Amino acid sequence: MTQIHELSALELRAAYQSRELSPVEVLTAIFARIDALESSVHGFIAQTRDLAMAQAQSAEQAYLKSDGNDLRALLGVPVTLKDLVDVAGIPTTMGSLVTSRAPAARDELFVERLRESGAVLLGKTNTSEFGLAAQTMNRLGPPTANPWNLERTAGGSSGGAAAACTAGYGPLHHGTDGGGSVRVPAAYCGVVGLKPTGRRIPRRVRGAGMSQISTDGVLARTVADAALMLENMFDSHPDDSAPYRPVRDGSEGIAAAARVGSLDGLKVGYTTELGWPIPCEPSIVERVELAAAMLREAGASVSAASPDISDPNEVFPTLSAVGAATNYGALCVGRESDLSDYTRGSLKRGHGLTGVQVAEAYAALDQLRRRMDAWFNDFDLLLTPTSAIAAHEHGARIDEIAGRSVSPWTISILYTPLANLIQAPAIAVPAGLDPAGMPISVQVMAREGNDSAVIRCAAVLEDAGLNPASPLAPV
Repeated sequence: MTQIHELSALELRAAYQSRELSPVEVLTAIFARIDALESSVHGFIAQTRDLAMAQAQSAEQAYLKSDGNDLRALLGVPVTLKDLVDVAGIPTTMGSLVTSRAPAARDELFVERLRESGAVLLGKTNTSEFGLAAQTMNRLGPPTANPWNLERTAGGSSGGAAAACTAGYGPLHHGTDGGGSVRVPAAYCGVVGLKPTGRRIPRRVRGAGMSQISTDGVLARTVADAALMLENMFDSHPDDSAPYRPVRDGSEGIAAAARVGSLDGLKVGYTTELGWPIPCEPSIVERVELAAAMLREAGASVSAASPDISDPNEVFPTLSAVGAATNYGALCVGRESDLSDYTRGSLKRGHGLTGVQVAEAYAALDQLRRRMDAWFNDFDLLLTPTSAIAAHEHGARIDEIAGRSVSPWTISILYTPLANLIQAPAIAVPAGLDPAGMPISVQVMAREGNDSAVIRCAAVLEDAGLNPASPLAPV
């Protein structure tokens, strides 16, 4: 029998409207789930139980008074927020000892939208310090564990959100993605991770370097839930410092795009190599090939094709270091002993870059965008692995995949930064388990602005059974 913590957002909405469940009943069950698992998972930095209960009680009254036709989209649905964004009345730690513990004065813009939609805010999930690392480890407490195997990482930097999702801490979870920080944790934890077109989700301030290519995103256990949450965060806001200016259609019907249908007319290129040889675990290669076959069966035109580009990880580390030094450098002066090793390393790299090196990186970025724009003239979608490996042990140094040497710095982000660099929408889709019983994933990417296409394809893969495993981990 399905338990409350297993229900999707859409199932909760239906149960509320039919009076089979109440928002308070659901929240109480979610609290019990968190109490049972959080001492092992470490998904939260802060829980907001009083706020959540007040919101659930308000939602319950709204359902009792309504005929069901005028209710907000996420009314009574539990949501978590990554602790890199402001929530009024709650400190924003950014996973660091050096940040202020003063409560935030106001919500980030999209948080306002989630409140307006009726979401119940459970708390703020764990992150690597300033979101800089691909594992969710910081000096505030223990690392976030992967609910599929507590000895392994949940990925980063949205590892707290991914772990909360697959552990059953509610159906909807916010993350941020500057180079794969939504999609890699989703891949490691066996859930859906959706990164929209860059700047589609409103923000009050956008920083330098990696912050220019980062965007907010969502994690959920179903494609439909991910699309639903995204639709309630989307679109321009008058206070957004650098809003997305649509150049192509794709902003309409995001939630509707998750309805399974024919893919006739879509052209899909698939590869495990992005213009250069990338080592990838054989079990993941097999699932990419299976996903390609499923898309073909659904009506898409599918062929093996790799864009003619240089390694995005020749550009991405520079933007990451620039962002660390510019956005957080002043905050960290005199507090170096309180920082994580990887933060100190990022700051050192950023401060050591010359103007010429930064200019060269932006020139390479411009060339990359031009080449990918040309590739998307021939294809609508690019199908790849999300990660070349499954989740590894906490803090492990990996320098080899499938018998070939790789840089430990880029081990989990061989496929993901490309979408950030070209501001493209991309989604991580669960694709089963590897021989060790850990989740693996495929990624679907489209041209900037075509968010609905990646959601359509992900919904087809989900419906076709690409992931035969449960999206809830056996913690």
